Amino acid sequence: MEITWIGGSCFRFRGRDGALVTDPQTSGRVRRSTFPKADLVAITHPDVPPGAESLVLPNHKSRDPYVADGPGEYDVSGVYLHGIASPRAPSRRPGHTVYALDIDRITVALIPSLAGELTNEMLEELGTAQVLVVNADDGAERVVNLVNRIEPNLAVPFGRSSNGRHSWLHAARALSEAEPTPETSVNVSLSNLPEPVATRVLAPRAA
Repeated sequence: MEITWIGGSCFRFRGRDGALVTDPQTSGRVRRSTFPKADLVAITHPDVPPGAESLVLPNHKSRDPYVADGPGEYDVSGVYLHGIASPRAPSRRPGHTVYALDIDRITVALIPSLAGELTNEMLEELGTAQVLVVNADDGAERVVNLVNRIEPNLAVPFGRSSNGRHSWLHAARALSEAEPTPETSVNVSLSNLPEPVATRVLAPRAA
């Protein structure tokens, strides 16, 4: 499985048989030639208007990407997705959808926000995850705490950049003794899972 960060909370997870893209409306892409390809589109934010899938190209010409826009179970082109409603943030607005993604026998826990604390029941529903992709904008301490609770083999923090501060690099430094070097993509398989947990950071893919 290959993981690529397109930008914002938009990632592409590509396996042997299928591909999934998250939150294409956050990618910042405006040219069709730069849109990612996918069989399945996962929307994590509760307030996204219809049409986000128009920012994704079909991975197979014979069918358009299927859109998963909330909690539930989805199985498309060898990609299995389980969406779980996260707790409401302190603002009491509806929470994001947390996803467990199974592709190429690897399970990825995708945590789009840490504004509301994840309950033990939610983590049990997510199950064992070899890879954790987590938004670090709410603080490195929360990311470290979640890594300790989930105990993945690989942690991939991401987030926004503001005032010269890269939240995901700050989280990566808190998780690893080595200085993180952003990469263009990460390839993960059952045969190369690190032990104990390792941290990798991605650079947003150039348009």
